[in-house]
This record gives sequence, structure tokens and C-alpha cells, in this order.
Amino acid sequence: MTIQTRHSSHSTILVIERDPLMLTAMSAMFDMQGYKAVLARTEQVAQQAIAAGPIDLIVLSIEKLQEGCEFAARLRSSETTSDISIVFLTPELSPAWTGPLQVQGGVFCMLKPVDPAALAELVEKALWMPHVAQRRANPPRAHLHKVSDWVRLEETPN
Repeated sequence: MTIQTRHSSHSTILVIERDPLMLTAMSAMFDMQGYKAVLARTEQVAQQAIAAGPIDLIVLSIEKLQEGCEFAARLRSSETTSDISIVFLTPELSPAWTGPLQVQGGVFCMLKPVDPAALAELVEKALWMPHVAQRRANPPRAHLHKVSDWVRLEETPN
């Protein structure tokens, strides 16, 4: 089942994933949904993509909590990405992971391996959260409830 939305063709998603097969799969899925996916396997490439144009949402796949938090903190420290929502793809959803990721600006945290339909749904939810929708309506001049494989980061998992 394809989830097509009327707003998706205007959204650019930066996908940061080290695994080239997963990166390709997510790119194809976002393309089928009508999003523009910008792909990066490294932080350096991600920073170049951010500098090249406006990004509406970041999907950041991480394997190690500390490295993911540090990367997200660097994203938050940049004026260009300070208010862009982040969807984290992680190997676990325990409070030990979700708490620190929420502090770093995460909106959702999703368990890997990723279900493409669930990721598409989370991306749509993240793009239309009030602060994101407001930013998209007035772009800068310069330039759910809990389910089995994801959690909204403002909630505390059981």
C-alpha cells in the first residue's frame, strides 16, 4: 500500500545512513511517496547537502547512542538545522536511548530494521507537526501514540 499525501512533493528529506543498501531502499521509498530524498552516508556529505539547499526533515540512522547524540548536537548547533525535526532510526527503543535522543531534538525514534510504510507515516507526521508546519509556511530567507516499532520521543516507553 502506498501512502500518498498532497504535501509530500514539496518536502525534502535528508536521509543519513551508512549502509548503502538501506540508503538506496529508503531513497526509493521516499521517491515513491513523492518526497525529494537527499542522501548521505557520512556527516561531511550531510553537511554539504544541508548547505546546498533547504531541508524539511532529517532521518538519521544510528548504531551507537553516544555518536548519534553527538552528531545530532552538531546539527542542533547550526543555525540552518537548529529547528529541523529529526527522526532517529535505532537498534533499540529503551528509555536509555529515547531520553537522550529526545534531548537532541528527536521527534520520533524508530526501531531498525525499518518498516517502509511505518517510516513513511512517521515522516508525514513529523513534517506536519505545528512547529515544522509553521517553519515550512514561512521558510527562512537565507537559504502518535506508541506502537511496537516506533515511539514519539516526548513519551516515556513502558
